[in-house]
Order: sequence, then structure tokens, then C-alpha cells
Amino acid sequence: MASSQKRSLRLEKGSWRLEARTTAAVLLVLTLLGSLSWLCLSQASKVSTVRHRIWEKEAEIGRLQRENAESLAEVTELISVSRLEDVALGSGYGPAEERRYLDVPGYPGGVSGGGLAAAPRPDESALVAPEESRRLEGGSVARWWKKVVSQFVAWAGTQP
Repeated sequence: MASSQKRSLRLEKGSWRLEARTTAAVLLVLTLLGSLSWLCLSQASKVSTVRHRIWEKEAEIGRLQRENAESLAEVTELISVSRLEDVALGSGYGPAEERRYLDVPGYPGGVSGGGLAAAPRPDESALVAPEESRRLEGGSVARWWKKVVSQFVAWAGTQP
């Protein structure tokens, strides 16, 4: 009997060692899973916090844009048409009904000529040929200005 008791004690010791290893392995796995879960939860918490801040900032942007639009509407209501007219007159502008034309001496179709529509059609001699424009590069400013004016008159499409 003593040998059978020793045998049962050996089995119990052996099974205890097996249980201790199994328990240690299970605890190790549970610890690793808990650590991994804690890392995932902390990361998810940070992401949700940042998303919440972004939503708050977007809401604030929308609120500020609405306030800006309301302020602009208030400003436009406060500025009356007569006030704008006074500011324009003070800046040197005038009413559109009182437009004034400048008379440019020697310009065809000035104020007395009735505008561009009444300007005479330029003859072919007023147009500057390409070889003449090269010659004018070294010439006077007056010839260059005459060339520009004649090209503008030709471009304006005066009466045929």
C-alpha cells in the first residue's frame, strides 16, 4: 500500500506541475490579450476624441460663416444708397446721367464727330506695313503713336 500511496502522490505532483504550467500559460495568454485590448481601446479613445474635436471645429466654422454672412447683411442694410452716392460724389465720381466726354483734338469722331461710329474710314495709307514698323522702331514717338492710333481705328471697324 505504501507503494500505491507513493504512486498516487507522484501522480498528484505530476498533475500539479502540469496544471501549474497550463495555468501559467493561460495567465500569460490572458495578460497578452488584456494588454492588446487595452492598447486597442486607448487608440480608439484617442481617435474618437480627435473626431469629436474635428466635428466641433466644423460646427464652429459653420457658425462663424453664418455670423459673417449676418454681419455682412447688417452692413449692407446700414449703408444706404444715398450714403453710397455721397461717398462716390466725394471721390470724384458723378451720376451716370451726367456723363461727359473728352474732346481729343485731331481724333477722328470726337465729341463733335459723334463718337467712333461717325469716324471716317481710314485709307490704306494710314495703315503701317510690317517693313515700315521695323523702320519706325528707331523713329520718333509721334510716328509710333500715329501707327497705334491708325491700327486702333482700323480695329474699331468704322463705317464702310
